[in-house]
Amino acid sequence: MYRSECSLFFVLLKLILIISAERVNLPDDDLYYFDPNKYVSSNNQYVQEVLRKYNQDPHYTNNNPLSAINQDLLNKLASTPDPRLIDSSNYPNQRNSRPRTNERVDVLNVGQGRHQNQNYGPPYNIDQNRNQYDVYPSASRGDPPRQYFENDPQYSLRDDELFKLLAQLDIRASQQCNINVRAQWDFETNVNDANQIRALEQQLAYSEFQRGVHNIVDKIDKWDIRDPALWRQLRYLSVVGPSVLPQDQLNRYNRLINDMLAIYNTATVCDLEDPLKCGLRLEDLNVIMARSRDWDELQHVWIEWHRRTGQKIKELFVQLVDLSNYAAQLNNFTDTSEYWMFPFEIYDFRNEMERAWDQIKPLYEQLHAYIRRKLRDLYGPEKISREAPLPAHILGNMWGQSWENILDITIPYPGKNFLDVTPEMLKQRYTPEAMYRIAEEFFVSMNMSAMPPDFWSKSIFDEIPGRPVICQPSAWDFCNGNDYRIKMCTHITMKDFITVHHEMAHIQYFLAYKRLPKVFRDGANPGFHEAISEAISLAVSNPKHMQTLGLVLTSIDDLPHNINFLFHLAMDKLTFLPFSLALDIWRWDIFSGYTRKERYNCHWWDLRERLSGVKPPVLRSEIDFDPGSKYHVPANLPYIGYYMGTILEFQIFRALCKAAGQYVENDSRKPLHKCDIYRSKEAGAILTRLMETGSSLPWQETLKLGIGESKLDASAVREYFRPLEEWLRNENLRTGEFVGWVYDGDYCKYSIETANLQVSGGYYNDATVFSISLSLIISSCLSTIFIHLKLSRS
Repeated sequence: MYRSECSLFFVLLKLILIISAERVNLPDDDLYYFDPNKYVSSNNQYVQEVLRKYNQDPHYTNNNPLSAINQDLLNKLASTPDPRLIDSSNYPNQRNSRPRTNERVDVLNVGQGRHQNQNYGPPYNIDQNRNQYDVYPSASRGDPPRQYFENDPQYSLRDDELFKLLAQLDIRASQQCNINVRAQWDFETNVNDANQIRALEQQLAYSEFQRGVHNIVDKIDKWDIRDPALWRQLRYLSVVGPSVLPQDQLNRYNRLINDMLAIYNTATVCDLEDPLKCGLRLEDLNVIMARSRDWDELQHVWIEWHRRTGQKIKELFVQLVDLSNYAAQLNNFTDTSEYWMFPFEIYDFRNEMERAWDQIKPLYEQLHAYIRRKLRDLYGPEKISREAPLPAHILGNMWGQSWENILDITIPYPGKNFLDVTPEMLKQRYTPEAMYRIAEEFFVSMNMSAMPPDFWSKSIFDEIPGRPVICQPSAWDFCNGNDYRIKMCTHITMKDFITVHHEMAHIQYFLAYKRLPKVFRDGANPGFHEAISEAISLAVSNPKHMQTLGLVLTSIDDLPHNINFLFHLAMDKLTFLPFSLALDIWRWDIFSGYTRKERYNCHWWDLRERLSGVKPPVLRSEIDFDPGSKYHVPANLPYIGYYMGTILEFQIFRALCKAAGQYVENDSRKPLHKCDIYRSKEAGAILTRLMETGSSLPWQETLKLGIGESKLDASAVREYFRPLEEWLRNENLRTGEFVGWVYDGDYCKYSIETANLQVSGGYYNDATVFSISLSLIISSCLSTIFIHLKLSRS
């Protein structure tokens, strides 16, 4: 994970959520998004007081950092009315808001497809090569004649004037970012009420600053801009997400997410065997999902978690969809799906993502078939048939997105242990600082940057006695060009050793693009930062590199160890891909209006079955809202960056290995999974080229500059796992397994009356209808009695 002011709006949200005093361990992928207020007293009333003060006190509104910007430049914009002041009384009935006065409406192509009314590209063909990436679709199709916009109340600045204005905005943006990030750091490294309030105040101030920048940039006529870098800066500065909402609607947006996350974070489940043992939170349920092999217990936990989270937030989510789309429209997008796709700069984005999955799916199907046989051997053919999709509750994870927790019952060679150098690290008396010094030397060996002095004096590598610290590993950019830190409560384990390299790769990225304008100091697309850091993790985690470091003393280069190594990685990386793709396709379809609320849940299971061959453990209905039990849905956070980043990770890793001479295609002596790029100056040069442009270029151009490829290519995933794919194919042939899956019946019904049937290997067990219905009735009655008694006591 990396932090600057990244995910600005979410940081604001998480700071106003006062939910629980208990510490919560989220699942691994959710560690990227967490609520620090879980660590603060739930009785804290200061936050709402600060919010009220912020909205009322002129101290906050008058001390505007933009007031120091050159007034001669601002005066050119001062008389333009704010075009975003749409009458909120028309909302949300007015689904498609009227065009803003400065919106470019493609009157020649209205209704001819998405993006037709978006300012997606500069009005000049600056670089002919860009057309091959289809980065600027509206520009490549042509724009309407200029006379359609002669009456727009926009102001034209010469490029030199615009450069001065953006330079001043950039200085202020860096200053505001620094103040904000320091406040967040202070809170996460010393959790208390006072630091929480300061963090909230600074986040609000930074949000307001971005809104002010948006107001300025939105009134500049982009038609006369000839410099592509200036045009791109304006484009990025003009998109600020939900912050653009009118204050009353912004408050409502915050409240909806606040309420949904409150439901998610406070949900508890009762034990199956002991109904009086309640209060099982998500971290407890994750342990059960990972370790239990009891079908009934896993089914109970799965059903109850989804009932107590997803079901309860559905109506709030319906409201959020309209409000989120409203914010997208104010940012000049058709809907939220288009807004979320915007940073990827691919016209046919959805099809490109599905095309990448089609490249990987044959490998996944072989893994799926093998896992189905192993689970059928454990649970019996009456529960799992030979051709059916896999029930979601027995995959070792609440969401079925990672299957590595069932390695103990599926590992190809049980007698061969996984690579784990932890005992050797302890034997050699590694310390947290030593782990960071070794990671630094890894990058320096490739002719990359050493860590700056402040990194060593200001980072936190271990827990601080007597001080509550949020120990989530994270890399921090303080936006001033010299202060970069890592925060991590490091343990002497192989897992943390790899994480140290991962986080330091983020610092390398910060250092590489630090001279760019603030708006470009970010990954080339939302998946790029993680892709590069995870590529480094691949390089560090393989047995060859560990042997180079003296942490593996005996040879483990044989077929069983290699297959186990690849299998372990595939059970995490490969199984994650179809889940992450389904989660955002599902939301794109909702935001675009393709999926109505009457089909929310059934559409989710249609996607899960089609993409990943996974089905619910019991028949579902539209009373349920199963995707809502995943954190990123109530938090309204896009997920596709993880999907794209995971594929890019292998694509970039392949290029690094080729440059280092460690991988030769079709050469069994130099397979991709054994590559070690340590000490390769050529690999270091590629990494530097990928990092130093930040987001100043379309990611396709950055990729072309770095590795000579300009499109997402999932063939590297297949290449990395080729030995495993061959082994799985032979094993499935040996056992006569059916590869793929067959849709074996409805998994979701509109009516609750038809949704109490248990799904068992494709067959519905009618005998369970009565028992399940009776359980629901008893549970409902007990809840009513409890509420009645509680009211009576009050």
